[in-house]
This record gives sequence, C-alpha cells and structure tokens, in this order.
Amino acid sequence: MSKFHRALALLPLLVSAGAYSQTTTLYAQNFNSPATTSCTAWGGAGSESSLSSDYNGSGQVGSATFMQVGTADRVCWNVALNTDPEGTATPYSGGFARNGATVESWGIAFDPQGKPFINGQLDLAHVTPGNLNGIAVPTNYPGTASSIQMGLRFFRIPSGSTFSLAPGAVTPIGSPANPANVVISGVTQTPLPESGLVNVTKDATYSRYAADWTTHQFSVDTSSFSAGDRVAIVGTVIDDLTYIVFDNLVITSDDIPAMPPSITKSFGAPQINLGQSTTLTINVTGNGISPINGLTITDNLPTPVVMGTGGVISNTCGGTPVAGLGSNQIQLTNGVLPAVGCQLQLEVQWPSAAAAQCSGSPVTNTIVDGTDFTVGSTITAGVNAQATLACPAPPVPPEVSVSCVPNAIVDAPGQISTCAITASASQSADLTVNLQPPVTNTRYTSTCQNTIVIPAGSTSANCTITATANTASGDGDVTANLSISAPSNPNDYTIGVSPAQVVIQNDDEFIGTTPQAVPTIGEWALILVSAIVALLGMSRFRRREI
Repeated sequence: MSKFHRALALLPLLVSAGAYSQTTTLYAQNFNSPATTSCTAWGGAGSESSLSSDYNGSGQVGSATFMQVGTADRVCWNVALNTDPEGTATPYSGGFARNGATVESWGIAFDPQGKPFINGQLDLAHVTPGNLNGIAVPTNYPGTASSIQMGLRFFRIPSGSTFSLAPGAVTPIGSPANPANVVISGVTQTPLPESGLVNVTKDATYSRYAADWTTHQFSVDTSSFSAGDRVAIVGTVIDDLTYIVFDNLVITSDDIPAMPPSITKSFGAPQINLGQSTTLTINVTGNGISPINGLTITDNLPTPVVMGTGGVISNTCGGTPVAGLGSNQIQLTNGVLPAVGCQLQLEVQWPSAAAAQCSGSPVTNTIVDGTDFTVGSTITAGVNAQATLACPAPPVPPEVSVSCVPNAIVDAPGQISTCAITASASQSADLTVNLQPPVTNTRYTSTCQNTIVIPAGSTSANCTITATANTASGDGDVTANLSISAPSNPNDYTIGVSPAQVVIQNDDEFIGTTPQAVPTIGEWALILVSAIVALLGMSRFRRREI
C-alpha cells in the first residue's frame, strides 16, 4: 500500500482519535494520476507538461490550484527502477529545476478552516539531471556539499484576494537564487516567519534514476488569520544546475503544530525478581500528518536483561522485528510510522543466572535518537528514549536455632522435653527447615523428623522428645541429640545455635544405708570394765553409810 493510500486509510483515525482528534486533511497528492500520462522520454526525463495543467483540481484528497514560475512539471520514472518513494510501480513525481538564470518555482494555497495551524509533509530528493529539461550534465557535480537547497516560503493570502508568483531578484549564474515571491495586486508580500531554506540530500549514486528521498515536514501558525484567509506554500530551487523532485504532499489543519517523530520506552514494572519477566513497551509518535516510511529501531538491552519466552507481543510499526529468545538486542527494520504513531511490545527477562546483578540498583536502557532510532531521512525530535529496570537484592535469610526445655528428664511417666526450632525473623511463606533428628533409642520417643515447617508469619515450630518410662535399675543415662541441617536452598536460612541435647536419666537405682554390726571387745577388757563398775558401786555405798 502506498504512503498516500495509507493516509487515506488513517483519515477516520485522524478525525476521531488521540492527540490528533482535531486534525483535518486538506490535501493529499501522490502525483500518480496526472492529466497527461504519456511521457516523451522515460528514465528520468521530464514530460512536456506542467504541474498546473496536470494536477490542478486533481488532488486525491481535497483540491488545490498549482501556480508556477517556469516549466515545473511531473517526472516520469523508469518503472523497473522504482525510484518513486512509495516503492510502487507508479512512475510519477513532481519536479522543478534551476539552470543558470532559469529558476523554476511552484505554489499552492489552502484555507486553514479556522484552525490555528497548517501542517504539511512532503518527500524531497535531488536527482542527477542528465539532459533533463535542457539542463546539461553539470560539470561541477556533485561538488563538495552533501545537500542542495530548496526555498520553502509561506505567505498569508487575505480572504477574497488573488495571488500570483513572481521570480525573486536575479542573481549571478552560479550564485544561490532568490526564492519566488507572492504578489497580490502588484504588491510583493512579506513571507511568514516559518519561511526558510530546506536542505535536500544530494544524490549519492550519481544516477539519474536514483533518488535519496528525505521526508520534510512543516507547520505554519495561522492563529491570527481571519475567516477565509489562506496560506500559500511556495517552493523554489536555489542551487544552480539542480533538479529537485517532490512527492506525497500532504496538508492538514490542526489545533497543534506538527511535531517531529519521537520515541519513548518503559518497562511494565520498575523492578522484577530473579528469573521473572516484564513487558518492554516502545512508543513512537507520528507527526499527525501522514505515514512515514523507513522506520528503524535498535534497542540494545542493558546487561543482564534479555528477551523472554514471550518474544514480540504486539507490533503496530510494521516492518520486521527481530528479537530472539535470550538475545540482548531488538531490531526493527523497514517499518512504517503511521501519522498517529505506533507501538512495539516485547517480553524481557532478568535471567536466573544473573543473581550476582540483583542488587536493587537499576540498569538503564537507552535508545539513541538519530542512531538507534531513525525514520528515513526525517528529522526526529532528538530526545533519547530511556527506561530503568532493577532486580531487588535477595532478602537476608533468617538464622534458625534449636533449643530443648528441659534439657534433662527421667525415665518416668510424663517426662517430656519440648524442642523449639526458631527463626530470627518471620517469613512471608512457609519455611521448611531440615533437621538431623535424634537416633532411634528405646529409652525415648521423638516427634522431631527430618524436616519441620515454620508457618508463614511465625518464627518457630516445635517438636518433642519423650522419655520411655521404666523401673529397670542399672540402665544408666542416655542423650538425645537434635541438630539443624543445611537448607535445600542456600538462601532459605542460615544455621544458628545447634545442636540441642536432652539427657534421659535413670531414676530406678536404691537410695539408703546398710546396717553395721556393733563392735565387741576382748575378754580381759571385759573383766577390767566389770571391775571398774564394781568399785564405783562400792564407793557410792560407803558414802551412804557415813
């Protein structure tokens, strides 16, 4: 589909949608349907007609009257070479030239219909003229400059006035020409402030068939115009021995001025966790006038961000997007920028292998305007698109410890030690802790298994060690050990106090003293004791007699 026909398809959108809801298309001419379709010579030669006779009143959208100085006319392209900017087999463009004192110009006028701005766009190119319209092959071609100049002037035409074009003051051959003027009732009009010179890219191929097309857009402030006033647009070739071709002239009236294409980008979330994905959105604004060919976008994703499994989610920019899984580069070539703009959405990911880059500090993603973002040869806004994305630093894992209370019990009924597995901080999800439970022993039982779960929002979970009651003496004490094992995921927890021990004591041994025999004395010792007792008795008896 040609650029012109895409403009026609977008007219309902221009009228009803978005930032350009007040846009009215006044004129859209792709120069592909001249009144005279035969060409006296193909391959870049001009026809023997004129813009005014071929295109007056024949705009495919709207109608306008061409005026001209000299023999500005249509160019008949070689169909096989497709040098028309639309890339189609439609072989016509507008053309005008300067050859010494012969300076060609064209003009056309539009009523802004009460809107504060008239906006316009046209494709421009320079071609090697050969013997085009009597202009000999210039001996100084291509010269040292990379572009040649065209005058583009704007004039206010009061309501009810009739205007004509007049050549500018004559300059010496080889010197820049003066642009053509608008004359009303014999008075040369003053151009509006938006008037000036346009640089047109010089044909780099030295071929009379090839054209390095540049899309040029403009805006004219008409807010001070009265009802019925018109804007006249006048183009003039300035450089000597020069032929300029133009195509796809679109004129709109609008509430806002035409803006150069610009690009912005954003991530669906400011940060994502390790291994997660988000949406990258690239928005390109159109100029509100007409679609523009040649949109290219290169987005070099910042390390470690790569394309995710979702790939290209949506694309309204046309062309061919290339963004493979795991790639750190996105490319769009041969796109078409609609007047209302376009959007490219893709899935990107912070890969699981990039844990070292998860620090919470964002990485910056930049698309450089003019290098990574171009729209043919159209001048863009010059503002880089930038967005940031971060991967938060992993949370500090809690420290998990174990303790058992009491740490000593006896082998009697009801003797239980409660073991608490405690985390230093609660977690948002259940925390599974690996344990080394006590070894199996007949002296106790345990509810402590290989794992225990600390519920989300809690800091502890319990298990128990219970003594096996018995009355057997001599079976001694035993120790039950409970320890915390390494986590299955190193980021789950660290090990604090571990292990914990519980001693199961024997309480069945006899507690008391053995009776001791009364000591005896020998025979002579017994006689001696007896004698002493007898003497003591006699002594007491005598005292009584006295």
